[in-house]
Amino acid sequence: MKRRLALAAASFALVGGLVPGGLTSATAGPTVGGYTSDNVEYVKQVPFEVGTATGARIFQVKGKDYLLVTSWKSFSIYDLKDPLNPALIGTPVPFGFKFENEDVSTNGRIMLFSEQLPSNVLHVWDIQSLNNPREIATVPGAGGHTSSCIFDCAYSLNTGGGIVDLRRPDQPKIVGKWNEGMPGKSPHDVTEIAPGLVLTSTTPSMLLDFRKNVLKPQLLAVADGESFVHSVQWPNGGKDRFALAGGETNTNTRCNKDSAVWRVLDTQGWQQTRKLKTVAKLEFKNGVFADGSPPVNGLGCSPHWFQQHPTFNNGGLVALGSYEHGTRFLTVAQKTGAIKEVGWYVPWAGSTSASYWVTPKIVYNVDYTRGIDILQYNGPLK
Repeated sequence: MKRRLALAAASFALVGGLVPGGLTSATAGPTVGGYTSDNVEYVKQVPFEVGTATGARIFQVKGKDYLLVTSWKSFSIYDLKDPLNPALIGTPVPFGFKFENEDVSTNGRIMLFSEQLPSNVLHVWDIQSLNNPREIATVPGAGGHTSSCIFDCAYSLNTGGGIVDLRRPDQPKIVGKWNEGMPGKSPHDVTEIAPGLVLTSTTPSMLLDFRKNVLKPQLLAVADGESFVHSVQWPNGGKDRFALAGGETNTNTRCNKDSAVWRVLDTQGWQQTRKLKTVAKLEFKNGVFADGSPPVNGLGCSPHWFQQHPTFNNGGLVALGSYEHGTRFLTVAQKTGAIKEVGWYVPWAGSTSASYWVTPKIVYNVDYTRGIDILQYNGPLK
């Protein structure tokens, strides 16, 4: 968000991390990188673009895993052959100040960089040569806070509601608006949960079907809730019982009743009701580092980007990046959707943007102030 950009310089000086209500019996202890519960091991730090590291995406080329990491001024590609020691390919690719591209999109052939500030531009990069990526096109007016691929990057959907045709990635063009006439307002992002099926980070969230007509998506269902939605997931291609959603609040140095929450939505019977219903909420609280919660926030008391564990099936484990709260490891109960915190990592002088499962045990945290923190999770999956 724009206000996060304004806050960044001041907030990077704060040391934070807050804990949700309902702590488990896991105990916190200091490590080189920060405080962790006893089932989370801090492995190492990869100092990528400290101060502006924002988002990442794991992709595959010929069966091998790679990682794209973007910041406000460059991006880098890493070989993940050894997940505990990601190897930088070539050198970081600089492109000058561009904000912010939180949700990195790629199909392994092209990468999108969505510039909101200082200009509203979508940048298309050819990354087929991993050692020598090159920008092949720009689309003025098609940037925004995020731009997300659908149909294997044949099209993209941006925060402003724009639809961009990328079938000729060197000749992209704006072809329509995905949110015209829709109930969801304040768009922040979209998540393609299956080819052509999209869950939106809007107020409220919507399930849209682009399969019959990309230019005229069909509204299938609407979630409850009136608060701003930052990011969403619907595990297992939209076939899971539970969908997941997180809000975002900035500028709040202390958690309060208006702070954003992370939610579990029950989707059972949505084909008939056309509704997704909130059944559980996770609230954040302040504390002291020894209990896994820092006393103050910098960028905000808020959830941010998260990802479910590969074994998630009608419930399971989630890694949640949450600014100064660091990474929260949460389980969603299979029958009720109830949320339980089962582990955490709160970084020293950190502000975590996102948490990604690289393997069933290894998590990468992309941190605005630290770069990449690598964790090993040894706790329960349910």
